Amino acid sequence: MVNPAMLPITFSAVGNIISSHSPLPLSHTSPSFDNLVPATAYAVFINHRGKDTKESLASLVYRNLHNRGFKVFMDKSCLRAGQYIPQAITCAIRSASVHVVILSPNYGQSEWCLDELFFIVQTGGPIIPVFWQIRPCEVRMEDKNGVYAKAFREHKRAGKFNSRTLEKWKAALRRISLPEGFILDGEQGEMVKKITASVAAFIEMAKYQEKAFGGAT
Repeated sequence: MVNPAMLPITFSAVGNIISSHSPLPLSHTSPSFDNLVPATAYAVFINHRGKDTKESLASLVYRNLHNRGFKVFMDKSCLRAGQYIPQAITCAIRSASVHVVILSPNYGQSEWCLDELFFIVQTGGPIIPVFWQIRPCEVRMEDKNGVYAKAFREHKRAGKFNSRTLEKWKAALRRISLPEGFILDGEQGEMVKKITASVAAFIEMAKYQEKAFGGAT
């Protein structure tokens, strides 16, 4: 039996601010993905900032899910040699049944993290937000002295990205930080178990729905 309280947040729409349905990452050029079929279908996509969590929470979640038998995409090490990275990541996001987004202090500095998040939110798929050593209000940039607000001021000062890109990233961050997610300030082991249980519960529910309604027209 699935416990509904353990199911991830599902966004059926992304609102008026994120209105583009183009699957292209905002700050990287790549070919059209409209007709692409992923070479590998993943059950879970983990969006994270490597310098913060690759050697800690992200890897623990990856291993725990992998040991449960789920196919998980965490980073480019999951790719085959010769694969075009932006295309492969976009396909992995599109194929995933559920997305785990680990928000951390240095996340807002990374255009790759923000591009992935934007596309994850665009898909309308289920998302499990995890706040690692960061408060949701900082992610929403309500705290103007917080690390996310500072990171975006630096993005603007550097002038590498236009205002449209910055606003879409901000909108995606607000969207992901409004629901209640997992907030981690201390011991990781128990949190990893909760995240794994939430992913497993959703995938169990998705399989049930596919079995029950897959033949419906």
